[in-house]
Amino acid sequence: MKKIKKAMALSLALAMGLSLVACGDKKEKDSTDTEAPSTSSEAEPAAPDASEENPGGETSGVDAWVEGALASGEKINVYSWNDELGNRIDTHFRSRYPEVESLVVYNNLNIEGTTDEYPAKIKAAYDEGGDAVPGIVAADDSVALSFMEKEYAVPVTDLGLTLDMYSNAYQYTVDYATIDGKLMAMTWQAPAGVFAYNTDIAEEVLGTSDPDEVQSMISSWDGFLDVAAKMKEKGYAMVSGADEVKYPMLDQRKSAWVIDGKLNVDPAVEEFFELSKTLYTEGYTMNAAQWSTDWTANMSNKTTFGYFGCTWFIPWSLTIEDTEVFGKYHVVSGPVGYHWGGSYLTVTDKCANKDLAALVIYTLCCDEEAMYDLFAKDTDYPNNQASVKKLMDDGVGALDKLGGQNPLAAYDATAKKVSAEIATSYDSQVNNIMSDVSGKYNSGEIASVEAAVADLKAQVSATITDITVE
Repeated sequence: MKKIKKAMALSLALAMGLSLVACGDKKEKDSTDTEAPSTSSEAEPAAPDASEENPGGETSGVDAWVEGALASGEKINVYSWNDELGNRIDTHFRSRYPEVESLVVYNNLNIEGTTDEYPAKIKAAYDEGGDAVPGIVAADDSVALSFMEKEYAVPVTDLGLTLDMYSNAYQYTVDYATIDGKLMAMTWQAPAGVFAYNTDIAEEVLGTSDPDEVQSMISSWDGFLDVAAKMKEKGYAMVSGADEVKYPMLDQRKSAWVIDGKLNVDPAVEEFFELSKTLYTEGYTMNAAQWSTDWTANMSNKTTFGYFGCTWFIPWSLTIEDTEVFGKYHVVSGPVGYHWGGSYLTVTDKCANKDLAALVIYTLCCDEEAMYDLFAKDTDYPNNQASVKKLMDDGVGALDKLGGQNPLAAYDATAKKVSAEIATSYDSQVNNIMSDVSGKYNSGEIASVEAAVADLKAQVSATITDITVE
């Protein structure tokens, strides 16, 4: 749904110490929105201040949250679909605040976080109330807006979390979570996209595996396709499958999927159809569907030059351990800036201990030291530019999987290019339809880009009934 940002109003409200309350009528976002509160990715990151004085004269921030959490004594339930957030809480929160850690109850529902089952279980627990009531709810980037727009969601600024505390966040994460001028969620990670390539193949075909030189060759889509042709001549695929370029191209859109309740097909969607088709018809891929066993096998069988991945893909999904190519990959920013995934933390109005919720979210999403450790200990790229700068200054981040390359500079450069101002709660559904249409266009079932767009519109009209399709 459309997000109308009122940065000046929000800044004024924060300056005056006014409480921002949850609003049930959260509107769709369009290209005429005013800008969200800026964290200025280009400026030198400012260190967050967790102990600033508020106009009421009471100390806010960590000390007050600890005192408030202890005074309340109430437990809070943190809900997520897997154990990732639970591991982050165990490693980075509980050891820092042992006096309140027993009040944080983690609930791993162990289901898919992007299906209807997850929000249904959250709503059931919310309606049941009592010991089961959700306090903090994690939501995947692809569906997080739908959680932020729930009637029970409250702005995180209601808890005493401020934009100053979040000033080191990458701007796109702030834009994404800002609805009607209110910051509805924070995230601890900024999964910027990169291109990971096999260094041995690079040396053989391109004469170099140096990241700067390889990046210069694929810094545009034209350059990328030129390299793909060279790879084909030598018997290699450029990428594993034609759908590899989906996430990079989605972030090149300048307008939202839905504007004023109507489906909008940005020109970048047609460009995606054409680029994917070119990769397919020119034989630049292994025709492996993303996440298939063939797709994974091509990472280590020396058939495929590279993969579009991201900050979580490199440590956890580039499965080359115990193979001959371990240490034979490097990463570069690639042709365009993009992101892939991420998890946002929202708070419900039934949260039993809001001081404790604020402390958990601050620690995971704002605390510079904790977010430094997030990468140093977990290889999870933090949504904190100051922490990233310190990691790079300290020389932390080199990965054996990447032959000792430190990917932080590439991650940081890409994250600063990402825009999320056009996100809507329909994105996951429409993106899936777009992927289906692209596959049919590549195989020849659909004859033209115009027919692909028509098919996309027809599928949206048939499956998402509250979008007008013209």
